[in-house]
Amino acid sequence: MTSNPRVVFAERPAYGELPAVGKHLIFDSSPTIDLDNVPLNGGFLTKTLILSPEPAMRERMRDPSSVSYTTTFVVGAPLIGFGIVVVLRSEKDDVKAGEYMYGMTPWEAYTVQPYVEGRVEFKSEEWAPETFDMDSLALRVVPSLKDAGLPLTTHASILGTPGLTAFVGFEGLVEAKAGSTIFVSSGASGVGSMVIQLAKLKGMKVIASAGSDAKVEYMRSLGADFPFNYKKQSYESALAQHGPINVFWDNVGGEVLDAALVALVPRSRAIICGVIAIDNAPPTERYRLKNTDLILKKRLELRGFIVPDLIPQFIGRFVVEVPMLVAQGKLRSVECVTEGIENAPQALIDTLKGREAPGKPVVVVAKE
Repeated sequence: MTSNPRVVFAERPAYGELPAVGKHLIFDSSPTIDLDNVPLNGGFLTKTLILSPEPAMRERMRDPSSVSYTTTFVVGAPLIGFGIVVVLRSEKDDVKAGEYMYGMTPWEAYTVQPYVEGRVEFKSEEWAPETFDMDSLALRVVPSLKDAGLPLTTHASILGTPGLTAFVGFEGLVEAKAGSTIFVSSGASGVGSMVIQLAKLKGMKVIASAGSDAKVEYMRSLGADFPFNYKKQSYESALAQHGPINVFWDNVGGEVLDAALVALVPRSRAIICGVIAIDNAPPTERYRLKNTDLILKKRLELRGFIVPDLIPQFIGRFVVEVPMLVAQGKLRSVECVTEGIENAPQALIDTLKGREAPGKPVVVVAKE
């Protein structure tokens, strides 16, 4: 028998509460698995190599009665998140031992796939418009992982869901024009850093914000024209100095959205990709917008989106164009690596709180 440690979702955080290790998220080292004999039932056995802590996982910790765009985690079951795995054994015709796959997978060392979480089955199928939703970011074979010449961690950042989110949202919603100005909040995040680079490839001027000097320098290295530390310079001041703006890409929400409403030119748009500033704040403590009148007066468009909205249209281009641009050095990423699945709960919580260091957080569970 082989140890099969996992990260268990033990208890739902209160609305607006930051999850805690040992209470809401528990590392459980007790499970074991017989790798040679565990029944596959027509599926396949995977070994987890990389896990990707992401802000969107907080939404799946909510009370199931709350209306949202995705299902909730099952209490007592492993967390589910984006990861990279290698196939150890298979009874499925289109999945072979030794192949690398990426997609949604349980936060545990080994898994018999497809994994069934409550009523949600994660099937190894192609993404399709008629079947796609947040829970069908299913494991899929990625043959290029072995030969791409890139660290596997890259496939949990710029070639994973952060890069995918940025690419489909940018291509589908930004309407980029050379010489126009985009403002990106949380520009040093996995999504934000990709948006900065895509905007520069289109000839846009980029204003970007983050919460540390190290992140400011990282954004500058990616090509941001006016990166700033919002803890040292206010959003209002920076946008007054370097705006106005034609597009606002928001990963944060709250105060920064209020400032952007002032800086946006008439008939422009704000693209709402995340609200990390208020995800873990109790409702009574959340920032209340003051400049909503400008939405009417400037005829602004505020567009919220999630990845599934645009994947059917742009997934083909993403899997072809982005790896090529990375290989050519025209797109790049930095990963903030945590070693060991036992440290995955804290890595996720640090992601939700906001790290001081730049780069996409990833957890290396195993080398091979």
